[in-house]
Amino acid sequence: MNDFTIASPDERTLTAGDYLVGVLLLAAILVPIAWVAWRLRGALLPGWTGAPARVVEIVLGLSVLLLIAQVVGTIGIFGAASMIVGAVAVSVAVAMGSRRFDGLGLYGRGGGLREAELSGRKSQETPSPAASAIGSTPSPSVAPVAVAVAAVACAALAAAWAVPTLISVAGGMGRADTLWYHMPLSMRFVQTGSLAEIFHFDPIFLAAYYPANSSVFHAIPILAFDRDFLSPLLNMGFLGLGLLSTWAIGRPYGLGPHALVGGSIALGAQMLVEFQAGQALNDIVGTVLVLASVAVLVNGYAAFGKVGVPAVLAAAGLAAGLAAGMKLSFLAPVVALLVGLVVLAGRGERWRALGWFAVPALLTGGYWYLRNLVAVGNPVPAISSIGPIELPGPERAFQLRPGFSVAHYWNEPGVWVDDFFPGLEESFGALWPLTLLAIVAAGVYALWQRSEPLLRVLGAVVLVTAAAYLVTPLTAAGEEGDPISFVWNVRYMAPAAAVGLAILPCLPPLRATPWRRAATLVVLAGLLAITVGSLVQWQQGHTKGAIAAGVATLVAFALGAWLLSTGRLAEASRSWIAGLGIAAVLGAVGAGWALQDHYLERRYQNLSPRLKLAEAIRFGGDLRDARVAISGVRGVFNQYPFYGADLSNRVQWLGIEADDGGFARIPTCERWREELAAGGYTHVVTMYDPYGPGPLPDTKEALWTRQDPAARQVLREGPVSVFAITGEPDPDACGDLPDLTEPELNGDSVNLVPDANDPRFTG
Repeated sequence: MNDFTIASPDERTLTAGDYLVGVLLLAAILVPIAWVAWRLRGALLPGWTGAPARVVEIVLGLSVLLLIAQVVGTIGIFGAASMIVGAVAVSVAVAMGSRRFDGLGLYGRGGGLREAELSGRKSQETPSPAASAIGSTPSPSVAPVAVAVAAVACAALAAAWAVPTLISVAGGMGRADTLWYHMPLSMRFVQTGSLAEIFHFDPIFLAAYYPANSSVFHAIPILAFDRDFLSPLLNMGFLGLGLLSTWAIGRPYGLGPHALVGGSIALGAQMLVEFQAGQALNDIVGTVLVLASVAVLVNGYAAFGKVGVPAVLAAAGLAAGLAAGMKLSFLAPVVALLVGLVVLAGRGERWRALGWFAVPALLTGGYWYLRNLVAVGNPVPAISSIGPIELPGPERAFQLRPGFSVAHYWNEPGVWVDDFFPGLEESFGALWPLTLLAIVAAGVYALWQRSEPLLRVLGAVVLVTAAAYLVTPLTAAGEEGDPISFVWNVRYMAPAAAVGLAILPCLPPLRATPWRRAATLVVLAGLLAITVGSLVQWQQGHTKGAIAAGVATLVAFALGAWLLSTGRLAEASRSWIAGLGIAAVLGAVGAGWALQDHYLERRYQNLSPRLKLAEAIRFGGDLRDARVAISGVRGVFNQYPFYGADLSNRVQWLGIEADDGGFARIPTCERWREELAAGGYTHVVTMYDPYGPGPLPDTKEALWTRQDPAARQVLREGPVSVFAITGEPDPDACGDLPDLTEPELNGDSVNLVPDANDPRFTG
């Protein structure tokens, strides 16, 4: 058996020395990549400043970070050392070769996005009719008010997102998708060093084949610290990128604050705040990267009067690819954007536009689809057929619930009244009809108007993404007439909502006069106030933390406005700027020390007591270097805590390989014990199938384990049991212990036949 230990609670947190080593390791990865991103943006788009430049730099940094990870992960050496070597190597290569970009014609003439150009002054190139319409400057009496409204919007979102983030910091990330596959996948990358292998997590869905860009980003800090205390903050950082991108979308029109407030309605809606803040779910990440791609294109079109500028297309393609590599639901907006750009490019330029956008997108988004194609012959195994054409893919016998789409209920008004309308109100707030109307109207009008071709493309992106949401499987999953997944999966509509509401104030009729701009801003601000005010998070505590986040955001806005208005940033010496930077870094390092101490002391100390999981999870948190097998459908969605506070345990939901790369439940005691022995597991955690434990006394996997002489029961709470394996499990001693029944093998044991999980069930 493998050696393992049970650590004392005071070993959960990092020592000062280990923490500082982690800081240095993380800096050694990120600092060279940040320099590379800055240098590449300066070489490719040298005239860009402000929000558009920062968006491009962040996209470049994320892309380089991901590509290095994929290269070293493909050859099985993903780790801190290889990431540092890769980051340094890329920075050296860029330092030696970036000056050569100047002669490649990647950005052309007139590429600057300086404030003078954005305020209506013509660039050196002759602008298109659309470009000439961009850039009307708000009057001095309106602009400060608009900026103040945008600052309040950012503060409101910071406060709203802070509540669930602080809940995760206080007890650990608890959403099912985080615990089921997002963070376990990050851990598999860290523990195996491989990104190319297929790692199975359950027999229910095909999570092993999902795109996993976000899991790579969560894995990077874990490489440095061997702890996950930064993961609850990651989506808050992407929220910041989303706000920056919405501002950049409106900036060429002189409407940065207006676009930010519009986009904030989507970013601050319940559909995202509830499921994304403080978690490892990636809907916010993909949505933000779609916004970033749009922001780059809008600003590129404003600067050059066309879409065919290679550097602009490449940066936008990188952002779009990052989104497509997050989740399947982002393929719709990315493909719509690609097709629209190719059409807009016109004859003679279409293949060029296709290449400059699609190749970078494939670089940052195609890895997981290529891996799947090699592994099972299908880049998207969730799609088993296209019309009459059958596609190769994994066998899957277990069905958690029917995966209906919203469109399945198009002609059932009872479902709309009883389920969809209340779910939309919960997701978008009390004025949800107005919000949806604004999204659709923005898309329809943008597509219909003919004066600005790029806006037409963005309108098409909004409408195609919304239409794709309606037919996406699982958007109304549940038994016939009971779409219990609808309210959870409204988040799939987030990219359509965010883009639609960000471009809404930029539409020609709404920006035509100062009065219309002001009126649009007032309406959007009111809708945002109702949306954010409707959040249930305000009732979940952490009031002081939310207020602090909001106030800090307002202070940052005020400081930035003061520095810009006084010209101090332009006049400051490099040493003064360096001093501010050093102070910020030291502040972040100190805050990180306090964060890890608070988070790791409390991590998963009281997760799901109602589901009888808390005691087992607390035990797993202090295990070190153990191999833990887990069973039961409830176990599928609670795997991650058993990796332990120091993330040293190897955890596997125990199943067996099925045909064509599938993964299935173990049906018999004999096979169960064989798999336990083959895996060298030191511990077994058996959970149940129904959503709640109810009166269920035990499970069959628990019975198979408990009656093996090699197993010792450590604890038991209802149908949840933890065992230590002290010897070699004996398949020959199973006797007449019951096999799993058909409802347990096909998934009916979750919803329709919950009693099937009882060892006494004969079915």
